[in-house]
Amino acid sequence: MALLEVDNLVKDFGGLRANDGISFQLEPGELLGLIGPNGAGKTTLFNCIAGKHPVTSGKIVFDGEDITALRAPEVARRGLARTFQVYAASGDLTVRENVMVGCFMRTPSRRKAGEKADTILADLNLMAAADQHVSELPVAAQKKVTMATALGTQPKLLLLDEVAAGLNPGEIEEIMASIRHIHHQLGVTVILIEHVMELVMRTSDRLIVLDYGRKIAEGLPDEIARDPQVIKAYLGDRYVKEHGGEVG
Repeated sequence: MALLEVDNLVKDFGGLRANDGISFQLEPGELLGLIGPNGAGKTTLFNCIAGKHPVTSGKIVFDGEDITALRAPEVARRGLARTFQVYAASGDLTVRENVMVGCFMRTPSRRKAGEKADTILADLNLMAAADQHVSELPVAAQKKVTMATALGTQPKLLLLDEVAAGLNPGEIEEIMASIRHIHHQLGVTVILIEHVMELVMRTSDRLIVLDYGRKIAEGLPDEIARDPQVIKAYLGDRYVKEHGGEVG
């Protein structure tokens, strides 16, 4: 059974159709990349799946349950967590306290939340920064804190929205290693929105491409890298010339 099923999802904002009849399935254990130009509807799709935006029409089924009409807190309790493009961790809290906020979704105990937070921090190599305020950290570490906080909710599915934006090549490699650890070692299914093609092509099992709110392609990374419609809409001839369609 698919972990997530999106069926003919439509999202309108007044006269603007941000998502136009999007359908796909996600199997447990997959890492799905979601790519496309700015304004293609990627974050809107995340917001609809996560319950932040009500859908105009269509259906969303998560882990066998219709969650189309559920609000974000109810969706999160069912095991679906997300990060945001804009840095969302609280700079007034320490790294450990930020992660504990996520952990409190599963336990009212401060001790148990702290123990779980420390486990997650160790998993993401953040223990050395556990007692620092998040605002004191470099951007790459702050992004890892938002991922750690989401993991505190114990998700079955994690939606990552441009976690590599603004990072240098070394930091991108570090984020990529964290995503792979979350996916492979922790066993969390992942959907990844990303403009850093090196990351998304090397990390994803499968890709979906959006353009003007519509799904224009779906397939393996090497197939997507050679798709003429995707090259025209998003990747461009320069990407093909530089990479030759190679993904790893």
